[in-house]
Amino acid sequence: MATRDESGDSGQLLLGARIVAVGLVLLVCLRLAWVGDDALITLRTALNISHGWGPGFNATEAVQGYTHPLWFLIWTAIGVATDQWIVGMLAVSLALTALAVGLLVWSTRSIPRIVVLVTLLVLSNAFVEYATSGLENGLAYATVATLMVLTLRPRRPAGMPAIVPAALAGLTVAAVLLTRLDLAVLVAPAVLWTAIIARHHWRLLGVALAACLVPLAGWFAWSYATYAALLPNTFDAKRNVAIPASELATQGLRYLWVSFQHDPVTLVAVALGVVVAATAGSAAARAWALGVVLYLGYVIWVGGDFMAGRFLAVLVLVSVFLVAVTPIPLAAQSEAPAHVTSRLALALGICAVLVLGTALSDATPVALTNPQTARWETTQNINAGVGDERGFYVALGRSLEDYVDRLSLEYVNPDFRSLGNREGLNRELRELDREARNWPTTDTYIAKPSDAGTFCGFIGTVGMATGPTVHLIDSCGLTDRFLASRRYFPASPFAWKPGHFERTVPEGYEQAILNSDPDLMKDPAEAFLLAKLWTRIRPPARG
Repeated sequence: MATRDESGDSGQLLLGARIVAVGLVLLVCLRLAWVGDDALITLRTALNISHGWGPGFNATEAVQGYTHPLWFLIWTAIGVATDQWIVGMLAVSLALTALAVGLLVWSTRSIPRIVVLVTLLVLSNAFVEYATSGLENGLAYATVATLMVLTLRPRRPAGMPAIVPAALAGLTVAAVLLTRLDLAVLVAPAVLWTAIIARHHWRLLGVALAACLVPLAGWFAWSYATYAALLPNTFDAKRNVAIPASELATQGLRYLWVSFQHDPVTLVAVALGVVVAATAGSAAARAWALGVVLYLGYVIWVGGDFMAGRFLAVLVLVSVFLVAVTPIPLAAQSEAPAHVTSRLALALGICAVLVLGTALSDATPVALTNPQTARWETTQNINAGVGDERGFYVALGRSLEDYVDRLSLEYVNPDFRSLGNREGLNRELRELDREARNWPTTDTYIAKPSDAGTFCGFIGTVGMATGPTVHLIDSCGLTDRFLASRRYFPASPFAWKPGHFERTVPEGYEQAILNSDPDLMKDPAEAFLLAKLWTRIRPPARG
């Protein structure tokens, strides 16, 4: 007789449901796969460090313009090993997402619940869109899901020394933090609760702490030695701003509102997970729910983002995971076929309500429509400056679908070009892939760039289109250490776009970059500061 799970579903059916669930999510994410501009900042840096141009976005300066160290290292390793800088990265993103969903459904013990939870994931635009994109979300899914398994369902196989799961937990926490340091806000309550539970096992806590701190210490030591900084340059670029905390918080709430308008399932899933864990979950589940609430507060505090859904995607996975592992009392727990069928019918009814509700609210999920253009207009006064990032870049030819469709066509753009009049610098995904594989190698340090120009936004694309010898001055400060150190002052309340705090470029700065001479700055005081900074971030001559 086939074994049955706690809800009466046979083991074979449950296994089949789990496999189908992972496959379904993977197929949806594959169909929607794309690459955004911010990811190209990481790609250009990975290409530079692996081809001898230095560890920065610009070859002449060592500046950490990416926010996800572990993802940067993985992407670099993939590219070096396979020379598949675009397709390889997308494949790994999808594999990491599949791993996370696999951990979720293998923690779910009934087919009806799997049906509902996978439907929530598939209908969440945030989750499926950022499973790819070139950003770190896929890695965040996998590392956070692993940590949830270790803290919510701690099981040690017979014969395995207790030191092994302790070390694995420490390494997983380190991986989460190196994926994005601000994920500490999300995982801190669960990690702290787990430590409290294990407080009498000092040896195991010591192993876990060491396993966590050693990778972190290694990264921060390398980061300081390489970039003369412990935190990404984006920290200063986005936090060194003269914007009142109340204004940032208001913008953060606007970010959530825009997400709810265009992607209601995401916030419904988050709310469901928090409520279920808080009312019926274990202490560990409640700790995770607290982490979700704290991270939402953090998103509001920093003013949200300009990419709709990006900072909510991992919260969807955590919340759905909490529903998966929390016992929900049902009136019928019998194994009778009628009861099993009724629970499945209820699950399908819930899914139908979700689909119908989003359709009636004019927010049909992208999993069902696969839009090829941005779904809404975005300005500072329309949708709060929060954009449909995937739709915008898919319209520019950045989807995997477009990549495959154009395989037989000739290349329209040359591999690299000068800035010129700054026209024609967009690149479709297949052209980005070609440029990455044709990235030149050098073993000498270039003291002067071949050209320089100032941009705020689209800088990743321009950086790929122009090659490694062109220096791009990022007036938003993300890849420019000098400008990030200058405080941003908005022209008026809310006259700013999240993540795009454009500084005024000092007179003479572009000429100073072009000629590698800080004395070309008009202001002697700023020339002194620039010269002092260059001694820290410009590598010594080689060759």
